[in-house]
Amino acid sequence: MATSTSPDSRPGGLFFSDARSCKEWLKTLQIIHYATAQQSILDALRILASNREFAPLDRLTCLELMRDKIALLLGEQRARYAGKTIPLSHGDSNAWQVSNALLREMENGYARCWDEARGEDAPMHAHAALILQRTIRYIGLQMLIAGFIYRRFDTGLWLRLHTQWVEAESRGLQSRRIKDSIGAIDGYSSVQQAYTAVLLGQAANVYELMPREIDFVDAILKRFGHKVEVMHAGMPTALGSQCVVDVLSSDGAIFVASAEPADHIRVLNLDELSKSMKRRLRKLADGEDPRNLDLPPEWSAPEAARQLVRLHRLWCEGLGSRPPGTIPAETSAQLAFGIAETHFFLSGSLFEQPDVKRELTRQELNDIKMFGKVSEATTRARYAEYNYGTETWGIVDESRGSYRLLRPANSSHGMAIGRLLGVKIGNQDHFYLGYVTGLVEELDGMVFATVTMLPGRPEAIAVRGPENRNRAGTYAQGFRLAPMPALRAPETLVIPNGMAQQGKAIDIFHPGHGSPKQVKVLDFTERGLDFDRVTID
Repeated sequence: MATSTSPDSRPGGLFFSDARSCKEWLKTLQIIHYATAQQSILDALRILASNREFAPLDRLTCLELMRDKIALLLGEQRARYAGKTIPLSHGDSNAWQVSNALLREMENGYARCWDEARGEDAPMHAHAALILQRTIRYIGLQMLIAGFIYRRFDTGLWLRLHTQWVEAESRGLQSRRIKDSIGAIDGYSSVQQAYTAVLLGQAANVYELMPREIDFVDAILKRFGHKVEVMHAGMPTALGSQCVVDVLSSDGAIFVASAEPADHIRVLNLDELSKSMKRRLRKLADGEDPRNLDLPPEWSAPEAARQLVRLHRLWCEGLGSRPPGTIPAETSAQLAFGIAETHFFLSGSLFEQPDVKRELTRQELNDIKMFGKVSEATTRARYAEYNYGTETWGIVDESRGSYRLLRPANSSHGMAIGRLLGVKIGNQDHFYLGYVTGLVEELDGMVFATVTMLPGRPEAIAVRGPENRNRAGTYAQGFRLAPMPALRAPETLVIPNGMAQQGKAIDIFHPGHGSPKQVKVLDFTERGLDFDRVTID
């Protein structure tokens, strides 16, 4: 078994000689070290691609046998880099490169099968629809895996995708039902369902989603993607604007007022999908359990509703989630990263438990004995232990309540969707709170982050969950945002992720106040990667 994790390793031995021996080889593959197992399959696929002695049907059967194993490995490997700060570390980047190479080899393998199935009399002709569906699926997964780490993909993927659709369409294979245990909930899919899933998956803009939100989009497409139909331009739809695809372009689906008929233009009929999403939104508003609506069961009704509203806007209404930006007067922003660091710069001091008297260090005791107080040098040395600092990022543009920032080349911090930031724009003398709502790493390595600001001037406070109410020393850093009537923004708290439960009480402590105050959590307004923002009573 190969142990190298380099995506360019090329083994010299043949792992199997036909479909039967491939099945036996897969049984011996140890799924203990995921990177090693993934590399072994990648090596096998490269040998398979270069071996011209394989019978066409054996080649296809080998690829089909590998699909489930590959899906398992990709799911496990995804946990290694999904949700990590961008850009990735060297090790995580290498793991991603191997996963991406694996998907490309699967696409190449099915493309080779297609070359052997194109003739009407070819033995593989009966499997043509399956081959095209699988090829589309692996092209789409290459796009999706780039989205997992918020990296742009080569636009040549779009041309390869559209080519497969045209091939299926020209042969009348686009609607033929195909067994698919991976890409569909009911075990069946089609070329059309795979194609539209890629188009809508990219239209959902994964560059604005946390990993669990990407999973929600994937779940919706698996459940309801069959309700989308690809038509030629000129055929009417119930929705006002039209979602169109140019099959000769290096681009996905876009919305236009009306599509002019042309041989290379296709229109997505989203009427049935729109009705299905609206019906579920109405039932969620009436208190229906998401599980009864065939929605992902791990999502609460309010969260699922917010995601469905966003997807309906993007898929069925053609409304972007962020309006066009304008060039601001200020060109830079000072950033503090995370709750602890932002709390330090807002409060001007290190966080200490309100109900616990800290024991002074030996140096502090010596300072008090000698000078009557703790010296500034001792205080600075204590602060330096925490290594708190800020970075200056360039402002690219701004739009209603958000800024798009450029990561400097010498930055030591990465970014992740949902991460809380302290933000000081230009010459402001105070940090405000924002969180990352968009993230893109371009092909040249430049990283752009969209930061949405939270309304109100933040006040640094201490917060404590109900389970720790009777324990000393259990407060954590948090923030209070005062109400802003002009924006219809109520008083909210920003607290560590997972501390609050709807309807439950938490304790808050304001510096300078004598005792903690108990408040009840009403609802969540934002749920980030490391924070929750809640309304209180």
